[in-house]
Amino acid sequence: SSLLILIRFIQFFLFLGIYKKPFLLALPTPLVNLGEKVTLECRSEIMFDTFILTSHKTGTIKGSFKLSAEHCHGGSQANFSIGPVTSDDAGTYTCYGSFNHSPYEWSESSDPIDIKITGLYKKPSLSALLGPVLISGENVTLSCISDHQFDMFHLSIEGVPLGQGLPAMQSHNGTFKAKFLLGPVIQTGNYRCYGSFSNSSHVWSSPSDPWYFSVTGKKASHRDLIFYNHGLLYILIRLSFYMMVFLLIFLIHSWCHAKRNVHQEGSECHLSSMRN
Repeated sequence: SSLLILIRFIQFFLFLGIYKKPFLLALPTPLVNLGEKVTLECRSEIMFDTFILTSHKTGTIKGSFKLSAEHCHGGSQANFSIGPVTSDDAGTYTCYGSFNHSPYEWSESSDPIDIKITGLYKKPSLSALLGPVLISGENVTLSCISDHQFDMFHLSIEGVPLGQGLPAMQSHNGTFKAKFLLGPVIQTGNYRCYGSFSNSSHVWSSPSDPWYFSVTGKKASHRDLIFYNHGLLYILIRLSFYMMVFLLIFLIHSWCHAKRNVHQEGSECHLSSMRN
């Protein structure tokens, strides 16, 4: 029995990766609230007979699941339903494709997906110094704050994690926080933050209330600002010139009118030459 297991183990690694890797997708998102369900869709352009889903935790394989493939649109796929989830379902998942006539010949591993289980701790708060409408190219800082002594804070947009998270820093008032700098390219959507502990990096707190950003227009470049300032200066100079001409005409007209009143038979004042 032990010898058979060893032979199968050698066969498994000997024939692993002879087909192109499939694609793994978490639906609706890889952030799954405690008690909810998630579907891991493994699909390939190769007409596999079977897909195998493996679960990894702390670098070791925790379990594997096998499903018969469905053939559609010139390819194959299998949907692995997980849930209602608990903290034990958190971890890294990969999938493989294989054929029934050669069950020990597996494809390359799909790119991994990290499934985070949320909702185990009190939610942090998320805030920003700028308003919800940003100019394209503008930088903004999001602050995630909690009175829980989290080790890490994480940011997501529309349920998709952004980056690897930031270590929590303790503030003078005893709270813990992290500052996420966004920009110059900022995605439009709802941002949320989460807290986690280093001994369970795949288990996160409940999400913060969302902070929505919309991006409009574009940030003016230095060259644009120079052209704008030159154009504004040109307009101001022309306005000043017209005002001086108008003031001069008004003064001459007033002087002529006053002179006529003093000399009842004053000479008529002609402005046509000045207007020309």
